[in-house]
Amino acid sequence: MSIGRFILSVGVVFIVYIVLYLITMGVIFADIYTANVDMIRSPADGLAPYQMLGHLLQTTVVVLLFNIFVASSDIRAGARFGLLIGAYLAATHLSVYTGLDVDISPLPYSIVIHLFVGAVVGLVLAKLYEPRELGAVEV
Repeated sequence: MSIGRFILSVGVVFIVYIVLYLITMGVIFADIYTANVDMIRSPADGLAPYQMLGHLLQTTVVVLLFNIFVASSDIRAGARFGLLIGAYLAATHLSVYTGLDVDISPLPYSIVIHLFVGAVVGLVLAKLYEPRELGAVEV
């Protein structure tokens, strides 16, 4: 995959993640996620840019993993990859929610959302993937 295609993939997937998580956790199920609103930092807090940087780094790793281990435009392979990434994020949420003294009522929603968003991201990555032609020079 060319550097340009890689950067495009990171940008598109980053936007897909933001939009889907905002719609699901911030709009559709917002009332459920307010259970732990006291733990959320204010957007005015100086650490907010680091949260976006963390998401950008996660997205970059997801795109790298896709290109190393899947490297296919097959949407079924992309969806399987995405479900695995979603399962990893869901497991992380499980350990965080149960490790902290917080309301765990959003947890089942988080698990389903991570699986859904992961599958969508995998599909998008498969659609963005462009196989290298033999003898082609990467730029």
